[in-house]
Amino acid sequence: MGIRRWGFTLLLVLLVVIISACSAEENTVSNESANSNKSEGSKVEEVAEAPTDKVLRVRFYDDPAGFDPTNIFRIENENIAFNIFSGLTTYESESGKIIPDLAESWETTDNKTWTFNLRKGVEWQGGYGEFTAADVLYTYNRNIDPATASPYASDLANVTSMEALDDYTVKIVLGKPDGNFLHVVANYHQGQIVKKEAIEAAGDQVKFQPVGTGPYAMESIDVNSEIVLVRHEGYYQGPAPISKIIFSIIKDESTATIALQNGEVDVLMRANKEENLDTLKAAGFKMNTVSNYAKSLRVFNLEDPILKDVRVRQALAHAVDFDAIAKAVVPNLSVGTKTMLLDWMDVYTDDVPMYEYDPEQAKQLLAEAGYPDGFKMTQLGTSASGINDQSQLEQEYLSKVGVTLEFELVDTPTYNQRRNAGEFMTAGRLLPAVNPDMILFSFLHPDNKSPGGLNGARYDNPVLTEKLEAARAEIDETKRMELYAEVQSIAMADLPYMPTYASNVFWPSKDSVEGIVINKLAQVNFYGVDIK
Repeated sequence: MGIRRWGFTLLLVLLVVIISACSAEENTVSNESANSNKSEGSKVEEVAEAPTDKVLRVRFYDDPAGFDPTNIFRIENENIAFNIFSGLTTYESESGKIIPDLAESWETTDNKTWTFNLRKGVEWQGGYGEFTAADVLYTYNRNIDPATASPYASDLANVTSMEALDDYTVKIVLGKPDGNFLHVVANYHQGQIVKKEAIEAAGDQVKFQPVGTGPYAMESIDVNSEIVLVRHEGYYQGPAPISKIIFSIIKDESTATIALQNGEVDVLMRANKEENLDTLKAAGFKMNTVSNYAKSLRVFNLEDPILKDVRVRQALAHAVDFDAIAKAVVPNLSVGTKTMLLDWMDVYTDDVPMYEYDPEQAKQLLAEAGYPDGFKMTQLGTSASGINDQSQLEQEYLSKVGVTLEFELVDTPTYNQRRNAGEFMTAGRLLPAVNPDMILFSFLHPDNKSPGGLNGARYDNPVLTEKLEAARAEIDETKRMELYAEVQSIAMADLPYMPTYASNVFWPSKDSVEGIVINKLAQVNFYGVDIK
């Protein structure tokens, strides 16, 4: 009996061990299965957060006027083109410094002969193959061709020859040395490289069918509602974090402000009304901004029988206190200014004639010019912008010296056409620029007179022209600065363009939007933008 009882007990112990082992094995399998499911769940979450599904909605504030680099105008359109196209060089967003783009390097010993070494393996959007030196030559020749009628043709007027040494090397020879030439070939206007086959395929719709090598490509456009860009998967720096950018056309800024608050858009491209900025700031939205990025100028048509007298132009400069207007109406957005260039530019000087607010001096100058009772002046503008508070206050200031300011408002395409053709008495110009020659050479040299150039005042002073050309060619830095200072002084004495305001710009956004850096051209490189 003892032996049987012991055997039975041993059998029970063995059964317990076996059952426990089985349970442990089942638990192990269950835990491994749970861990496996958890891992798969994590992978699903990672896929959901991948950039392929990220869509950014941006407010676009005016009628799109086209994106063909040969004749593109206005900052909102240039923001689109900046992200579609590339130049041989481009601008670092924070500093505004020239950095490589389609050209990975370049050489020059005299600022006259430039050799650019192009990147290999850069793919065009739309399946147009690889970017080569032939595309560079085609682009610049297209801009120079009189049949294209590009207002930026004059920026390439110094080019005497272009040659593709091979598929990845371009040699450009200038007529005169130009230390600023890397700006000419940058990702801006005439420097944006296009593809011949894409231009020809687009035909008369070329301005709305842009094809470039940049981080984003045009997917669709409805000129009444939206512009849609999609990520260029073959971009040479790799795909951007955002897969699609929808630019919703919302002209009214108050409506756009509400759209941001309601989550209908993620970013406002340019907010320039104080009350809206205050509202969004108080609500905790991110206030992406850049200060003192551009100058506003009043363009005087020097062929006008009244404005051709320099005393009239000087009187107008003395008649308005632009700084007081800015402080009263737009203290966050601008300040009054008395110089053409921006103080962060290397050639800037404030040793120029300044026109302090002095209505009595204005009246005296008008009397000397033969207008003791003043005159009527017409200013061309856009119906989209309307007549803002600053313009109304300027109107009041001028009325005190006898000048009646009237506004002629037209649609944006007509405004661009007439301003480019010089068909106005006065008009406005906002000048975002990194290259000082974009302002000085483009707007003061007689070769750039409108139509066909940006010298809308049709200004021509042989003394200034000689110094301007010498400054551009000068290799010695000290002499170069001295010449540019003299140019600015002469220009402010002759006053073909009257400085009015220095501007700040804001792009308010949701807090989840990261990487919005507004460069000195008021552009945003969306390649660096992401959504948390």
